[in-house]
Amino acid sequence: MPDFNREMLVIARESRGMTQTQLAGEIGVSQAEVSKYENGIKVPPASQVAKIAHRLRYTDSFFFLDESIRAFGSGCVYHRKRKSATDTKLAQLLAMINVKRIQVKNLLKSVDSKTAYSFESLDIDEFKGGPSEVARSLRALWHLPPGPVHNLIRAIEDAGGLVIKCDFGTSKVDALSQWLPGSCPIFLVNDAIPTDRLRFTLAHEVGHIVMHRIPSEDMEREADKFAAEFLMPEKEIRPHLGYVDIPKLAAMKQHWRVAMGALLYRAADLKTIDDRRKSYLWFRMGQAGYRTHEPVEIAPEEPTLLKELLEVHEYSMGYRKEELDAAVFEEGAFMDLRRGRYRGPGMRLVSK
Repeated sequence: MPDFNREMLVIARESRGMTQTQLAGEIGVSQAEVSKYENGIKVPPASQVAKIAHRLRYTDSFFFLDESIRAFGSGCVYHRKRKSATDTKLAQLLAMINVKRIQVKNLLKSVDSKTAYSFESLDIDEFKGGPSEVARSLRALWHLPPGPVHNLIRAIEDAGGLVIKCDFGTSKVDALSQWLPGSCPIFLVNDAIPTDRLRFTLAHEVGHIVMHRIPSEDMEREADKFAAEFLMPEKEIRPHLGYVDIPKLAAMKQHWRVAMGALLYRAADLKTIDDRRKSYLWFRMGQAGYRTHEPVEIAPEEPTLLKELLEVHEYSMGYRKEELDAAVFEEGAFMDLRRGRYRGPGMRLVSK
C-alpha cells in the first residue's frame, strides 16, 4: 500500500481555506497533532485519515497519491492580483490549482489525447521587439486572423491549454496559471470578474506562461504589454485610435472585446493620444462610475475541454457519478465540474 503523503494533507487543508487549528477541531485532535501529521513526524491512523478525508471532502486515496506539491510551489505559479490580496487567500488558490492539475492528470490517463499542442516557451530575450513581438509570434503560431481575438478561451483550448472557472471567494485575485513538465498549461480564473477583464487577465497569464519560465522583476509589466498586443494588435488597432472619446471607447469595446480602460491605455501607449487627453478621459470615466462598472456588456466565454473530458468518462466509458468523484479524488466534484455540453476542436479525446 502507498505511504501516507503529508504534502497532500497540506494541499487538501489549504484548498479548503482551513488552518491547522480549525481542522484539528473538526477531527477531534490537537493542533499539535495535525502539525505532526503535516511535518511527517507522525502518520495518522486509517481511522483518522477517514475523518480528515470526510471533513475536507476528498477521498481517502487522495492522501496517498505520489505527488510532490512543494516541488511545484509558488515559483512556477503566476497570478494576477491586487496588492491587498492576502497570503492566506493566495495559499488557498495555489492549493486549488494544484488539486485541479492532479485531477486533470488522472482523468487524462483514461483517454487518448490527440492534441497538436501549440504552447511554446518563447524566450523574451530572443525577441528584439520584446513582449509585443512575442505576442505577434504566438498569434501567428496559433493561426489567429488579424484583428480581435473573438474567443480567447477557445484559442487557448485549441492550443492545448485548460481553462477552469472557479469561485475564488475574493475579488482581489483574478487568475492563476501553471505549466509543469509533462502537463498542459492550466489557467484558473475567477468567475466573478466581467468578461472584458477576464480576457485581458487570461492574455496576461498566457504571456507569463510562454515568456517567463524564470520569474523576473519586470514580468508583470511585460505580461501586460504582451496582453495588449495579443488582444489589440498595433497594426490593426492604431488607425482607429487617432481620436477617442467615451462613446467611441464604448463602441470599440464591443468590437475588440476588451475594457474601455484597456483601449484608453492602449491609445496612450501607442501615442495616438497625449497624456493630457488620457488623463481627461480617465477622469470623465471615473465621474461616470466606469472605472468599476463599465457600460456595454460583453458576451461571456465558457471553457469546454474539462466538460468534454468528463463527458468522455460519463458517456463513452460509462462512469457513474460516484465513480467520477473517485476518479478526481473529491466528494461531490462531479456536479461542480460538469456544466454544459460542447465538444471543442482543440483536443480530441477518445477512451482507451
